[in-house]
Amino acid sequence: MKNIISSILIMIFVFLISIPSVSAKEATLNELLAQAKANRAEYNEAKSQKALTEQEREEALKQKEEAEKEIENINKELEDIEKDIEDLQKSIEKKDEEIKEIMKFVQVSEGSSTYLEYVFGASSFTDFIYRVSVAEQLSDYNDKLIKEYDEDVKNLEQKQKDLSNKQTELTKKQQELTVLEAQLSEKIEKLQSGMISKDQEYKTQIALINSMKARGCSGSDTPSSCQSKLGSNIISTNGTYMPIAKGYVTSDYGWRSYGGGENHTGIDFSNSTAGDAVYPIADGQVILLDYNPSCGNHIVYVKHNINGHSYITSYWHLSSWSVRVGQNVSYMTRIGSMAGRNTGDQCSGGIHVHLNLFDNAGNQWENRVARGGNPNSNRMNPRTVAPQIPAEGSYFNGR
Repeated sequence: MKNIISSILIMIFVFLISIPSVSAKEATLNELLAQAKANRAEYNEAKSQKALTEQEREEALKQKEEAEKEIENINKELEDIEKDIEDLQKSIEKKDEEIKEIMKFVQVSEGSSTYLEYVFGASSFTDFIYRVSVAEQLSDYNDKLIKEYDEDVKNLEQKQKDLSNKQTELTKKQQELTVLEAQLSEKIEKLQSGMISKDQEYKTQIALINSMKARGCSGSDTPSSCQSKLGSNIISTNGTYMPIAKGYVTSDYGWRSYGGGENHTGIDFSNSTAGDAVYPIADGQVILLDYNPSCGNHIVYVKHNINGHSYITSYWHLSSWSVRVGQNVSYMTRIGSMAGRNTGDQCSGGIHVHLNLFDNAGNQWENRVARGGNPNSNRMNPRTVAPQIPAEGSYFNGR
């Protein structure tokens, strides 16, 4: 009984997924214009932050170079100190030997005192006084000289220690600056990526709004009502189109509460008819074909140049491919077919095509994949390049 109930619940869930969700209130052209201006403000803020971050990175690089030069100077100074210590130690040994040679006659040896022999061998009292003085001076000089040499060695060793400590501090600072530089570079890259997408989104939104208003739509119209007035459901202003000929937008980009709740990484399109043609949303070149029977089934990746910017799109849940890698395609080229139900694709709850968008500025997507990276990371909202996509739950007829 339990298994039967579970099976019924799964069937209901699959059926519900295939039904278009209730659409949220669609924004008017005036509201879209306000959103576009807000995006532009975010773009300008990101641009300002990027400039400040670049200055911070330049300062970090400057400090890092200064630390490197100082470490280099310290290394040279440490080498000089080591040589001075070595020379001093040799000098101490040499002087000590010289003094020992001179002082042989004042050293006690074999139980007799040559010192006394030397002193009492004086020919006169004056000579006696002189000999005593010489012996004492030689002994004091030897002690003083050795003491001075030892003091010099200690001073050099202390300097060596201080320089080594400073070298350690500078090396630590240099490592910290290297980490900071990497963090700032990553921040700049993220800001740059965000700026590009926001700039592109602003341009495409403004182009769509201006195109609709120029064709007679008012600011109080929504894109869907405007398209209905014009007798066409889709208006392309930058050479981007729908991936299927007609159907519904069944799931939008971003957070969705159903299905357990998740961040949806693309936009889903469906007309609940298996085998229908799937097309690229713009002219381009097939760059990768992937097959994952448990999630995605047949997947096609296409590279585009939209308004002078490089993007990658991918199309999931296809039953087959109709293209090959390296093939140039137009928005009218059939790249595959929508798969039916019960294909084993655990990432699909019904018949649909899932559209992803990736930023490929500087060939970043291609370079990441070439290095063995995940081709599906850093997905963007497809509306960035195709703002004419109807709202979730909306029906469209035509591409």
